[in-house]
Amino acid sequence: MMQTFLKIFAGFVVLFVVVGLILDNQVDVKREIEINASPQEIHRYVNNLNEWPKWSPWQELDPTIKTTLGDKSQGIGASQSWKGESGSGSLKITQSTLESGIVYDMSFEGDSTKYVAGMEYEPNGKTTKVIWFMRGKMQPIIIGNYFAQMMDALVGDSFDQGLQNLKQAVETKK
Repeated sequence: MMQTFLKIFAGFVVLFVVVGLILDNQVDVKREIEINASPQEIHRYVNNLNEWPKWSPWQELDPTIKTTLGDKSQGIGASQSWKGESGSGSLKITQSTLESGIVYDMSFEGDSTKYVAGMEYEPNGKTTKVIWFMRGKMQPIIIGNYFAQMMDALVGDSFDQGLQNLKQAVETKK
């Protein structure tokens, strides 16, 4: 009886490892929204980390989060770190233009992956499509591959909420 159990358990372990090796570890989360504003009007909320509390969904999701801004809070080189019950991490803006948006490097404590994330602007007449994205290769292999498959479901709704908040902040300010 015990031998049969051990064989079945070993079979599940082998299956878990084999499937984990086959799965992709690429994280690619993307959400978008149309905002009734120019890229320049949107950029002042996205490029300035002091403005993020007006639209970022993270404080709503974890009220214990404490954010610390770096020496620079706006434009290329602006940075912040955070700690809360849901975890901690940091980000640093690496690209920023009024016309096309921002890109930032982001990392989470306990995760060796450095994610590239950002907000892209696509002007369309009087409106602008804002695309919030996050990409990276999750580690460690096998476990990371499983988590990479779940990232869209884990983070996507938060991106949607943040974009809704950004839309409201920008459009009510006009």
